[in-house]
Amino acid sequence: MVKAGSLRKRYVLFKLSEPQMEEDRLKRGLYAQALKFFGEYGLSSVALKLVSYDKVKNKGILRCEREALEKVLGFLALIETIDNIQTRPIALKSSGTIKGLG
Repeated sequence: MVKAGSLRKRYVLFKLSEPQMEEDRLKRGLYAQALKFFGEYGLSSVALKLVSYDKVKNKGILRCEREALEKVLGFLALIETIDNIQTRPIALKSSGTIKGLG
């Protein structure tokens, strides 16, 4: 049984196409792009969160609402710059658990 109001999550493993960037800068840039794309209300319903980012491997994990997975994948495909750096996040895999991404 699902708790009332609990978030049904999906995790998306992604890789940045170009240069490495700091986690804070990536987080700010992704949220700014998401705000432009979804708007305030849409972003709150998508429940987007950067869970982790490995600067060395250039890979990260995003969490979102299960029902919004297709929207988030579309959003990631349309990004060309993050915080004025020319890079594209490429979605590699999605799963209901972080362990499932490994």
